[in-house]
Amino acid sequence: MKILSLSHNPLPDSRVEKAAYTAKKEGHLVFFAGPQVNGFGFPVKTFEKTYSIPFHKKANLKIPPYWRILKKSLEKIILECKADLIHAHNIFAGKLACELDIPFVYDDHEYWSISVKVEEKTKLYHILSQPYKQWLMNRWENEILEKASTVITTAETVAKEFRKHNSRVFVVPNFPSLIESKTIKIDKVETRHLSSVYLGKDCTQPQPYRNVTGLTELFAQNEIGILTIMGDNKLSTKPPIFSLGFLSHEEMMNELTRHHIGLLPWKKHWLHEYKDPNKPYEYAHAGLLILSVSDMPNVINNIKDRKIIKIFDGYEHLLELLTYYKDNIEEIIEMKPRIRNYALKNLVWEKSESKMLESYSTC
Repeated sequence: MKILSLSHNPLPDSRVEKAAYTAKKEGHLVFFAGPQVNGFGFPVKTFEKTYSIPFHKKANLKIPPYWRILKKSLEKIILECKADLIHAHNIFAGKLACELDIPFVYDDHEYWSISVKVEEKTKLYHILSQPYKQWLMNRWENEILEKASTVITTAETVAKEFRKHNSRVFVVPNFPSLIESKTIKIDKVETRHLSSVYLGKDCTQPQPYRNVTGLTELFAQNEIGILTIMGDNKLSTKPPIFSLGFLSHEEMMNELTRHHIGLLPWKKHWLHEYKDPNKPYEYAHAGLLILSVSDMPNVINNIKDRKIIKIFDGYEHLLELLTYYKDNIEEIIEMKPRIRNYALKNLVWEKSESKMLESYSTC
């Protein structure tokens, strides 16, 4: 079967590439269509060919001339690669697939109709503003769910909502793949000073559901070791806070192994019920003890071993945990092989590949 992977985000994109890798292993030919490709994050070549099509803000909001150009570009690609199936990643690709005479799988990474409700509310109220986008995303999502041959999502809490519209919903969590994980080398962390890490690009401008306001102050004002942040190019280093900016996926995974603790320190938010961030699973593959805020049901349900993930209710509780591990650092060092082994056995993309392939077979 020829599968066209369609996304409004450019490559590299870990989830898009992992899905393509699974299909390729099964003998399918996989192509990609989306914005200009900026490289690949997966260690194995997965796509037969990549195509550039004009996804951008105006096209994504279905403003007629831009939408027509986008749709015509995709129709030409489908004719060229003779696609049998579209794997539509996220809502804009899903809406586009709805208007074509070809079966499609809808792979929702974000639960768009809910996530758009927490976008920045300070924008001017015009046709492209948040109220319009909320209305549009909800309308599109219902249409996509009803027309899709099958639906894939990252979390069981989202799947329960989607099954109200489509009975064929599969949950494929945001786990790293074995082939990605095996490229990293776990070395013993030599330092006896507690070293924590946070993967996040929005420390300087936090979003409501990824609010880490006060995290850097927590480390600056208390003797709880160092904090390394990866992903925020606007954050500067000021010990004990070290900012590495954006790193490639391979660089990031190898850097993680040099630390003791991986943080999921978002302030509590109602949207967390529907989120399944990949950072705690990446921490586990690097052998890090995970400290997570308590309102992340999908993460907590996925990681069954309570010795490798510790739950906190707020920053005061987080401070207590970090203080304890600063004084008991050997406990974490001894846990590293256990955490790594648990991740390799339980938190891997390959455990869900059968669901991904079943979603294709039902089309």
